[in-house]
This record gives sequence, C-alpha cells and structure tokens, in this order.
Amino acid sequence: MRRSTVRKFESRRAIAAALFALMLPVLIGMTSLAVDVAMITVARGQLRVASDAAALAAAPQLGTENRVRGSSNLSSEISGANTQAYSFARKNRVLNAAPVLSTNFSNATGGDILVGYLDWQNPNATLDSSLGSEAAYNSVQVTLKRDAQHGGLVPTIFASLMGFKGSTVTVSSTATCQNFAVAGVKSDGSSNINLLPIVLDVDTWKAMMAGTTLDQYAYNTTTGAVTSGTDGVAESKLYPVASGSPGNWGTIKVGVSNNSTSILNSQIQYGITPQQAATFPGGVIALDSTLSPPSYTFSGNPGISAGIKSSLNAIIGKPVLVPIYDLNGGNGNNAWYRVIAFQPSRVLAVNFQGSNKYVIIQPCLMDDSNVIKGDRQDWSKGGTIGVFLSR
Repeated sequence: MRRSTVRKFESRRAIAAALFALMLPVLIGMTSLAVDVAMITVARGQLRVASDAAALAAAPQLGTENRVRGSSNLSSEISGANTQAYSFARKNRVLNAAPVLSTNFSNATGGDILVGYLDWQNPNATLDSSLGSEAAYNSVQVTLKRDAQHGGLVPTIFASLMGFKGSTVTVSSTATCQNFAVAGVKSDGSSNINLLPIVLDVDTWKAMMAGTTLDQYAYNTTTGAVTSGTDGVAESKLYPVASGSPGNWGTIKVGVSNNSTSILNSQIQYGITPQQAATFPGGVIALDSTLSPPSYTFSGNPGISAGIKSSLNAIIGKPVLVPIYDLNGGNGNNAWYRVIAFQPSRVLAVNFQGSNKYVIIQPCLMDDSNVIKGDRQDWSKGGTIGVFLSR
C-alpha cells in the first residue's frame, strides 16, 4: 500500500511538472504581454499629459490685441504658439526622457505643432490650418509620438520574442483660445472687479464697434504706452456722453448708496471691492437673461467734477469693463441706466482742461477670472478670452 501510494504521488508530481513545463511559456508570454501593454499605456498617458500641457500653454498666444485690429497675418502669434508648445512639451517626461518634437513656424500641414481654426462646438469639425482661414485661427494642435524618429519605439518584451522591435504610440491634443462677449462679473471674495462705474450710450458704442468713429491714438502692446497716431482700432468718447442723465457724465452706483468723488476715484482706479459686489445676489453683477433685452438697471447719481481725472489717468492702457446702456431716466439721485452689455475697453486719453474736455476709450481683450463669459464673438469686438482643451 505504501509503495502504491508513493508511486501514485510521484506520478502526480511528474504530471504536474510536465503540465507546468507546458504552461510555463504561456505564463511567461502572458506576463510579458501584460508588461508590454502596461508600458504602452504608461507611454500613452505621459504623452497625453505632455501634449495637453503644450497645447494649453500655446493657445493663449493667439489671443493678442493684433486680433482686435483685424489683422489677417498671424505670423507672430503662430511663432509664439510654437515656442510655448515646444517649451512646455519638453518640460514633461515620457518614459524618463523629454518628448521629441519639432517647431513648425511655417505652419505646414502634418507638423508636430499646428495652428488653425476649429469650430469647437461641432464634435465632427477638424482643424482648418489653410492660409485662407488665418484670420480666424483660434486653436493649437500638438501631436507627440514615440517612434524611431521621436525618442525611439516604446520597448516591448513579448512582441520582441515574435520579431517586433517595439511599439509606436501617437497622441494629439488641441486647445482653443476663444473670444467671448461679457455677460457680467462675479466676485471671488478676494480680488476687486475691474468694472468702471461710468456708462456709455449704446449708439456711440455701436458706432465704435462698427469702426465708424475716429482712430486718433495708438496703444503699444509691448510697452503699454499710448501715443498720438492710429492703431487700427476705432475709439469712442466716454465723456462727454452723447445723451443721458444727468449732465455730461453717466455714473452708476455699484454696491454703494452714493457716488461721491472719493468712491468713484476708488472704483475707477482699483475696481469694485468684494464687499461692494456682495450687495448683489451671490456677488454676481450680470445681465438678467429673462428680460428682453437681457439687461440690468443701475441707479445713478448727479454729474461729477474733474476730481476723477487722476484716477482715470492712472488706468490708461488697463483693460476695464464699461457698462453700455440703451435707456435712462430720472434726475439727481433718482437717475437710472438700463445696462445691456459690458464692453472690455481701455482708457487712451484724458483731458479736463479748456472747453474740449474728453475721455477716450477703445475696445480691447480682457483675461479676467471674475468675468462671466457670454456668447462667442468676433475678435475685432474685443471681449474676454477663454482657453480650454477642445480635442
């Protein structure tokens, strides 16, 4: 019995050993395959992080004041986008090495970095990098690879046993820089809101946006200086107002019960405080979309003196939001203005001497986290910039 039991045990061991010998290559293969898949997954994930970061860093380069001026030559924007995309991609690591990519300043189709126009609201749209669409360019596509020409193939174990030297992995990310109208502003509870408590009438605003007003001042996007001359952007007089009540100024009360000169000076130069914004529901100062047209009616105050000159001079060149009104009425402390839009603008010139007093503004772009984005709009109208991954 004992010998029979021993023989049976030894027989089973032999069978188990034989089965193990047969299964060992399969187990090794499955393990190797799992390692190969994991390696490819890691490489793809790291390439995705790098391409997302590169695209998001590059896209804001398309949102320049050159766009407000209606330029159809975006060579400087394309150059800036390429430089940023290359730099941020290389800051990441893919399998312990910086990804390999090339700049594409000529914006040739098939480049690792490609600038073009994307209708991001259409899920079936593709990037249009044709020269005829250059004036509308709003997106940057970054394509990163691991192949023989881009840092080497992703190494494999199981595939190499079958004669393959490695795997190719390619990812592509697209970020969009879009211009939007401003629907309002909201307080983040800590920073001031760049909303000017001075309104502009709708007819003057429309004339400025149509480009039928004068262009007498030039804003230098590099230095921020304003000089006499032209820059291709029509201007408007914020003062004196074309119509309105009261006097030559249209001032509104934003989170305050009166518009004394000291309060106006503070709001003009430093913006609306979080405490003042908190007097609005949820700290949101926005157009009511349930009204026709979407609007918000502010109470106003009597006309003001030249006491705000220094504050206006202090914000020359700085983007601020100018409320646009279409209806107004009342007198003195009972004045009111129905605001139907908020126009990102910069003050260009201030003159309170002599009989020809004026404050001149022009539309501009604004990148401000306190701004509530409305509908997307043409670059020439100015607006607020939004940057996001679109593909």
